[in-house]
Amino acid sequence: MRPVGAVLFDLDGTLVDSETHTDEAISAVVARYGVASFALPHSETRGRTWAHVADVIRRQTGIECHTSALADELLEYWTEAAADVTPIPGAADAVRAAATRKLKLGVVSGSPRSVIDSFLAKLGIGDCVDTRARIGGDAVSRSKPDPEGYLLGARALGIEPAETLVFEDSQAGLMAAKAAGMRSVFITCCASDIPGNTRLATASCTHYLTLPDGFWHEIAEGRLELAGRSFK
Repeated sequence: MRPVGAVLFDLDGTLVDSETHTDEAISAVVARYGVASFALPHSETRGRTWAHVADVIRRQTGIECHTSALADELLEYWTEAAADVTPIPGAADAVRAAATRKLKLGVVSGSPRSVIDSFLAKLGIGDCVDTRARIGGDAVSRSKPDPEGYLLGARALGIEPAETLVFEDSQAGLMAAKAAGMRSVFITCCASDIPGNTRLATASCTHYLTLPDGFWHEIAEGRLELAGRSFK
C-alpha cells in the first residue's frame, strides 16, 4: 500500500462523457467518402489518438486521404459535437478534492493538448491540474497502449511511476498504465468490456461519486488497499 503522490487522469470517458461523440464523428466523416454506416470496435477508438483512428479507417475502407488530413477532419467534427459534453458524475469535485489533499495532478489523453485545456476550463478545474503534466496525443510519438504518455506525465510531476495512480476508462489506457508500472482505477460508467477491462486494472469504480469517503486522504497516506477493490 505504497502512498500515492500523483494522480493522472485520462480525459474522454474518464473526466467527460465524450466517447459517444467519437463513434458519431467516425460514422459521419467516413460517410462523406461514400462509406455508409461505418463503425470501429471500441478497442480501436477508446484511448486512441485520432491519427491511430484515421490510419485504421484508411486501412479498412481504402479511403484515399492522407492520415493526418483525415485525423484533422475527425477531430474537427468531434470537437464541435462534444462542445457541450457532460462531465462524468463527481469528476470536478474529485479533482478538487485530490488537489486539496496536495496530490500532484495531470491529464494524459489521446486528444490534443488544446482539447485537454478546453475541457479542464469547462469543468472549472484548470487551476488544479499542472500545465506541465497535460500530455495530449500530439505530445507523444507512441499512443496508448504504449506507456509513453503516462511516463511523461509522471516525469513532469517529478513522481515515480510506483507512486502514481491512473484513472482510465479504456483497454488501451489501462494497458498503458500497467506497462508504465502504475496502479489504476477503471471508471466503468461509460466503458465497454467491463469484465475484461476490470482484470487489467488495480481497482474499479462506477464513477467518482462511488469512491468511499476519505479516498484521497487514504491513498495519499498509503492506508487504502486498492488491489481487487470495486467501488459501486
